[in-house]
Amino acid sequence: MKYVSSNTRFGAAAQAFGKHIRSGRLQFAARIFLAGLWTLLPPESKSEGLRNPPPGAFNLGRAGGRIAQVDDSSAVTQNPANLMDVKEREFQFTPSIVYMSVDFDSPSGSAHTIHPWKPLPNIFASFPLKQDKFTAGVGITVPYGLATEWETSLSSPLRYSAPHISGLKTINLNPSVAARLCDRLSVGVGLDVMWSEVLFKQFLSPAFPDFEAKAKGDGVGYGGNLGVTWEVTDRQRLAVTYRSPLTVDYDGHFDLTGIPGGGASSTDFKSQIKFPTIVAAGYGLQLSETVRVETDFEWLQFSRFNNLPINVGGNPFVPSMNLAQNWRDTFTAGIGGDWRFAAGWVLRAGYQFYETPVPSSTFSPSIPDSNQNVITLGLGYKYKKHSLEFGYGLDFYDRRRITNDQNPAFNGTYNINVHLLSFAYRYSF
Repeated sequence: MKYVSSNTRFGAAAQAFGKHIRSGRLQFAARIFLAGLWTLLPPESKSEGLRNPPPGAFNLGRAGGRIAQVDDSSAVTQNPANLMDVKEREFQFTPSIVYMSVDFDSPSGSAHTIHPWKPLPNIFASFPLKQDKFTAGVGITVPYGLATEWETSLSSPLRYSAPHISGLKTINLNPSVAARLCDRLSVGVGLDVMWSEVLFKQFLSPAFPDFEAKAKGDGVGYGGNLGVTWEVTDRQRLAVTYRSPLTVDYDGHFDLTGIPGGGASSTDFKSQIKFPTIVAAGYGLQLSETVRVETDFEWLQFSRFNNLPINVGGNPFVPSMNLAQNWRDTFTAGIGGDWRFAAGWVLRAGYQFYETPVPSSTFSPSIPDSNQNVITLGLGYKYKKHSLEFGYGLDFYDRRRITNDQNPAFNGTYNINVHLLSFAYRYSF
């Protein structure tokens, strides 16, 4: 460990501060810091724990039905087998925006999140290689992430017990290829190469209001996805998809600032996050020439995230540890559809239920997760080679009352308010 000081008196101050911590007066605050480190994961990941909303205006607009009938280049992510339905080369830029605010109330006071707007850029492209035989595609998405930021007023009950800034960034490169095995059966496979970064900041003790811990690290994980679509009849489809589990090992730096006497300390930081296996199935039905519906079911293996290892090197102020998370496997279920009500125009709608994987005992303010019911709407217009689309989702989160958290400071009531927006521009050539 290395100390940096602006005067020669810092050494003595640091020694005294070290004794102060070792005596136990700040040891609890240091452990609270590590207990909060897992909350680098974002709250806006929806009630699926870590995932962001479905990428793209098409997939948000009919969120409950986006596996069997997805027919644009976003099939790269949702079901690569359906790339066979994209007959022309296509490029799609489809950014999403999440609004999320959280209010916390407890006997010790109230707190609120700030800076609720978060952008999520997504890009897709597809390229038919041999008409009705093979198609290639690629997607660049943000499957997990976003951030949360709590107010830092001295009166906040969370100022010294939870991170005031926590975030998870991901960028996933997903090249895919699809083939039609026979007239009614298509298969697609893809590779996931996901870069991820975690960032965390937390104040540690009211005795030293500026004493702050910061952890930042990044890493890369590898996985893949598979999709199969069977056209049972001219009007019916069955689809099954699989996304493999993915693990990211994070390496970076752990910094302490605001140490009494001035200065800072820095050590190595290492951690690991295990992202879930995802298995999904969808059934789609073409009701008429202009109307179709689909129902989907997903299973997510969030039990992989049963602990979070934290290694901060030989830091004498904050110990390394392995934090229990005990997340549960969970599911989503929904229905969606679309109606081509006029030439070039399509109206989409959907409903989806999300079960939270986060138990009350390991709940954190940085991922204030709960069961949710989501209603979505979408509108698209196509003119020649150009398409413009819009999607909106309104989340109805269950109010989360926590009474048995492993950190008693997190006990209280959480009210969560979420709005989802997505836009898309597609060009076919």
